[in-house]
Amino acid sequence: MKKREKPFATNNPWYGAEPDIPQSAVTETIETEILICGAGNAGMAAAIVAGNRGVKTIVIEKDKKMGLIKPYMGAIDSKAQKAVGDKARIDKEEIIQELVHYSTKYTDEKKVYGGYRRSKYRGANKVDEKLVRLWADESGPTFDFLAEELSEYGIRHVAEYDIGHGHHGPFKAFPVHTKLLVPFRKGGPLAISHAGVYVLEKFFMKKVKSYGVKLMFNTCLVKVIKEGNRVLGVIARKKNGKYIRINTSKGVLIATGGYAANEELVVQRNPEAVAVSTLRYVQKGNLGDGIRAGVWAGGEKDEYPSAMVFDRGPIKPGGKAGAPIRTGATFDSFFMASQPFMKVNMNGKRFTSESVPYDIFLYPLQDQKNGVSCIIWDANYWKHIKAFNTIGCSRIIKSKSKPKTFEGMRFLPNYSLITLMRLRGLLKKSRTIEGLAKKLKLPPEELKATVERYNEMARRGEDKDFGKDPDTLLPLVKPPYYGITNAGWLLTTMDGLRINTNIQVVDTEGNAIEGLYAAGDVAGGFFGDNLYPELCVGVAVGKTMTFARHAILHMTGNI
Repeated sequence: MKKREKPFATNNPWYGAEPDIPQSAVTETIETEILICGAGNAGMAAAIVAGNRGVKTIVIEKDKKMGLIKPYMGAIDSKAQKAVGDKARIDKEEIIQELVHYSTKYTDEKKVYGGYRRSKYRGANKVDEKLVRLWADESGPTFDFLAEELSEYGIRHVAEYDIGHGHHGPFKAFPVHTKLLVPFRKGGPLAISHAGVYVLEKFFMKKVKSYGVKLMFNTCLVKVIKEGNRVLGVIARKKNGKYIRINTSKGVLIATGGYAANEELVVQRNPEAVAVSTLRYVQKGNLGDGIRAGVWAGGEKDEYPSAMVFDRGPIKPGGKAGAPIRTGATFDSFFMASQPFMKVNMNGKRFTSESVPYDIFLYPLQDQKNGVSCIIWDANYWKHIKAFNTIGCSRIIKSKSKPKTFEGMRFLPNYSLITLMRLRGLLKKSRTIEGLAKKLKLPPEELKATVERYNEMARRGEDKDFGKDPDTLLPLVKPPYYGITNAGWLLTTMDGLRINTNIQVVDTEGNAIEGLYAAGDVAGGFFGDNLYPELCVGVAVGKTMTFARHAILHMTGNI
């Protein structure tokens, strides 16, 4: 028999004791067929599926409004991708193996990059290949379904197949990124060039309501009710503190997100991610409620921690990464930090290749002073950004995909962000490298020597120190010079309840708990440790919505 999760960085199991709620404390009992806990990416996608099937459904959400619906939706073989032919064709077996082995296969980092520190927990969560295959097989039909459901609002599903150079270092990119585009005339100014960012929620909500799905906001999942191995429903708590019982005849889907908003818990669970982070942008309700409830119900949880951390956490010169992590909004992060400019430690020296994915660059910071790096660029930065041509949410150069996806920040917003960071005292500028070093609190002579060597290798087209891609190895020769101190931006946690391919929560022996399902960041088994495969753009939301749909189809006997 497998053991339940080992405590990590604490002597007590992090999930605590299950609360004892006496029947006398329950003020109301509600009957439904399906209950969805959480109104985010997983919960709202599931609600549309349930509504479409004509099943009596309730959605509870602890916040006063629904969560954000992300426009980065990773899929394979959707109609939108098939429509553009070979440009978005993906070898399914190849991408499955890439995702399965992303956190375990890199054994030559020391040789190739000279400074990459492997996570001591690498591979411990044992990515479940069957779940990866499920996403690969069903993501296309999932987004075809959602696109059809939302088409009445003028929303279109498009494929983003422009993957730039097709790789970051030895890491291959795949054209899995798709988007649901909101017409600008319907989304208004917040549609942000038709992308649908911050406005997709409106249309998901419209569709859910059109099916008569009941939404209960300010209502928090407390615990799951079981009889034997069968889930009967849940106990939830309203904003006024009163408890209600919701009975279900078909099942409960936990879609409450991870625990990234619980800083104390993140510090306990994942000191590696905390050590390289200076900023977090998380949904405030993501405190781990659903994971706890699932564990109390007998579910198994990923043994070791996993977090999604992007390299966009700016901090003032001389600052340190680590707890306490500053909480901020999107524009507190610095998107240009993901560009593969030259990056140095606080000693003014390079320490790894800059042309690798976000997380592969971040974790070497554990061995660097203050846990941060300084990013250096010159007046040619816009030409360099065009040459870098990065993808996903780091993309600044306009995408070449057709139909248009409206991906790419473009020059003006990027320049405005530079100005904003300067006004905040984060970004520094100087006519000389030595002057920039002083402003960044770096040793001037060391930084000057590093830049000189970097420029010489750039002229020769070969990075003999860390193997950086020649197409991103560009000289820093034109003043003024710019720099910013930077580390990680914590977005979410990815370790959660173990599930099977029916999206049912399983116990410590791998047996399904009847009537209990989990999708989204509350569920684990898909990503290993502290690595997120950002070159498979949108795979997190892609698997979230795919699994949410599958869970409802299984509950209703359609799979």
